[in-house]
Amino acid sequence: VDDERPPFSFVLARGEVTISEDVEQMLPWSIRIGTRYMGVDRGEEFGRRNAVAGEVLVRLSPHTVVAEAGIAD
Repeated sequence: VDDERPPFSFVLARGEVTISEDVEQMLPWSIRIGTRYMGVDRGEEFGRRNAVAGEVLVRLSPHTVVAEAGIAD
Protein backbone atom coordinates (compact mmCIF):
# COMPACT_ATOMS: atom_id res chain seq x y z
CA VAL A 1 0.00 0.00 0.00
CA ASP A 2 1.43 3.35 -1.04
CA ASP A 3 -0.17 6.69 -0.17
CA GLU A 4 1.33 9.17 -2.62
CA ARG A 5 -0.29 12.18 -0.93
CA PRO A 6 2.00 14.29 1.27
CA PRO A 7 3.22 13.63 3.89
CA PHE A 8 3.40 10.11 2.29
CA SER A 9 2.93 6.72 3.93
CA PHE A 10 3.37 3.10 2.97
CA VAL A 11 3.00 -0.49 4.13
CA LEU A 12 4.95 -3.39 2.65
CA ALA A 13 3.99 -6.95 3.60
CA ARG A 14 5.98 -9.99 2.46
CA GLY A 15 5.16 -13.63 3.06
CA GLU A 16 3.55 -16.79 1.78
CA VAL A 17 0.34 -16.36 -0.19
CA THR A 18 -2.37 -18.90 -0.98
CA ILE A 19 -5.10 -18.30 -3.53
CA SER A 20 -8.37 -20.23 -3.49
CA GLU A 21 -11.31 -20.24 -5.88
CA ASP A 22 -13.36 -22.39 -3.45
CA VAL A 23 -16.60 -20.49 -2.82
CA GLU A 24 -17.21 -22.34 0.47
CA GLN A 25 -13.85 -21.13 1.83
CA MET A 26 -14.50 -17.65 0.49
CA LEU A 27 -18.01 -17.18 1.91
CA PRO A 28 -17.24 -16.68 5.63
CA TRP A 29 -14.56 -14.09 4.80
CA SER A 30 -16.77 -12.36 2.27
CA ILE A 31 -19.58 -12.08 4.82
CA ARG A 32 -17.15 -10.79 7.46
CA ILE A 33 -15.81 -8.13 5.10
CA GLY A 34 -19.32 -7.25 3.89
CA THR A 35 -20.43 -6.79 7.49
CA ARG A 36 -17.46 -4.56 8.26
CA TYR A 37 -18.14 -2.20 5.37
CA MET A 38 -21.91 -2.46 4.90
CA GLY A 39 -23.03 -3.09 8.48
CA VAL A 40 -24.61 -6.04 10.26
CA ASP A 41 -27.93 -5.63 8.43
CA ARG A 42 -26.41 -6.03 4.96
CA GLY A 43 -23.19 -7.98 5.58
CA GLU A 44 -24.51 -11.39 4.58
CA GLU A 45 -26.20 -10.00 1.48
CA PHE A 46 -22.96 -8.45 0.22
CA GLY A 47 -20.91 -11.45 1.32
CA ARG A 48 -23.05 -13.84 -0.70
CA ARG A 49 -23.04 -11.50 -3.68
CA ASN A 50 -19.23 -11.44 -3.72
CA ALA A 51 -18.39 -15.08 -2.86
CA VAL A 52 -19.08 -16.44 -6.33
CA ALA A 53 -17.30 -18.30 -9.10
CA GLY A 54 -14.73 -16.07 -10.75
CA GLU A 55 -13.68 -14.42 -7.47
CA VAL A 56 -10.71 -15.54 -5.37
CA LEU A 57 -9.75 -15.64 -1.71
CA VAL A 58 -6.16 -14.50 -1.13
CA ARG A 59 -4.53 -15.26 2.22
CA LEU A 60 -1.19 -13.82 3.31
CA SER A 61 0.91 -15.31 6.10
CA PRO A 62 3.26 -12.39 6.66
CA HIS A 63 6.93 -12.89 7.39
CA THR A 64 7.86 -9.22 7.26
CA VAL A 65 5.80 -6.04 7.60
CA VAL A 66 7.32 -2.60 7.20
CA ALA A 67 5.22 0.53 7.63
CA GLU A 68 6.00 4.23 7.72
CA ALA A 69 3.63 7.17 8.06
CA GLY A 70 4.29 10.85 7.63
CA ILE A 71 7.60 10.32 5.83
CA ALA A 72 7.88 13.94 4.68
CA ASP A 73 6.82 15.54 7.98
